[in-house]
Amino acid sequence: MTKILEWREMLRGFYGKFDIYIKPAIRFAVAITAFLLINSEIGYMDRLKSPAISILLALVCTFLPVNVTAVLGAVLILLHLYALSLEACVVALLLLLLMFFMYYKLAPKNGLSTVLTPVLCHFQIPEVMPTALGLGKEPYSALSMVCGLIFYYFLKGVQANEQMLVTVEEENVLGKFTLLLQSLVRNQELYVTVLAFVLTVLLIYGIRRQSISHAWTIAICLGNVFNLTVLLAGSFLIGNTDHILQRVLGTAAAFAIGFLMEFFLFHLDYSRTERVQFEDDEYYYYVKAVPKVYVSTTEKQVKQINKRKNTGINKKDLADEFDIDQDLLDD
Repeated sequence: MTKILEWREMLRGFYGKFDIYIKPAIRFAVAITAFLLINSEIGYMDRLKSPAISILLALVCTFLPVNVTAVLGAVLILLHLYALSLEACVVALLLLLLMFFMYYKLAPKNGLSTVLTPVLCHFQIPEVMPTALGLGKEPYSALSMVCGLIFYYFLKGVQANEQMLVTVEEENVLGKFTLLLQSLVRNQELYVTVLAFVLTVLLIYGIRRQSISHAWTIAICLGNVFNLTVLLAGSFLIGNTDHILQRVLGTAAAFAIGFLMEFFLFHLDYSRTERVQFEDDEYYYYVKAVPKVYVSTTEKQVKQINKRKNTGINKKDLADEFDIDQDLLDD
C-alpha cells in the first residue's frame, strides 16, 4: 500500500509540475475524439469528413477554453445536418440555442462534461458522468450533462429517420419538423436516463458532503446502485430491455472511476480521526478532523566516495625543507 501511495504522490507531483502541458493535451484529446466521432456518425457532408479538418479544429481547441470545443462541435454538427436536411439543421439549431442559453446562464464552467457526455454515450458508459459530477462538481453541473444527453438522443433520432428525411417531399416541411420533434419528445429512454442521472448526481453530492466516515465510498456505492436500479426499472417499464448488459457494464465503469477519484482526491485515514471543541464570544465550535493519507516520496541520493589520497611525507623532501642532513632523520 505504501508503494501505491508513493506512486500517487509522484503522479500528483508530475501533474503539478507539467500541468501547463498536460491540460492542453487533454483538451486536444477530448476535441479530436469528439470531432472524429461526429464525422463518423453523422458525416453527411463529405468535405468535412477529412481527418485533417478534425485535427486542425482540435489544434485550435488545444489553446482555447473547453467551451470552444463545444461550440465548434455544434457548428460541425449543424453543417452535417444541413447536408442531410434543412429541417434537421433548423431544429438542431433551435435546440442548441436553447441549451446553450441555459448552459451559459447556469453552468458556464462545465463545458467538458457537455462534450464528454455524448462521447461516453457512444462508448456505452454514460453512467460514469453522474458519478464524476457528483464527486467533483456542484449539483448545477448536472445541467451540462443533461444538454449532452438531449443532443445525443436527438442525433440518434436523426439517424433513425434518415431515410424519411431524404425521401419525403420537399413541400412537406411540416411533416419533417413533426418527425424530428416526435423522435425526441417521445423518446422514453431519454426521460429515464435524464431522471436517473440527475437524481444520482444529487444523491452522490449530498452524501459525499456529509461529515460521516467514508462518505465518498458510501456515496459511490449507494449512488451507483440507485442509478442502476432506476435505469433497469425504467427499462422494464418502457419495455426496452435491449441495453441491460450495457447498463451493468457502464455502472461497473462508474464504480471504477469513482474509487479512482476518491483515491486521488479524498483518501483519508479515519483511524486517526480527532474531534475538537473550542469557543469564542458568540459560538461553540465542534470540529471533526480527519487526516489525509500521505506518504512522502523517497528521494535517492548518490554520494561519490573518492579514493583516499596518499598524504605520506617523504624523508628527502622533509630534509630539504628544513635544510638538514637526511641521515639525521633515521635516528
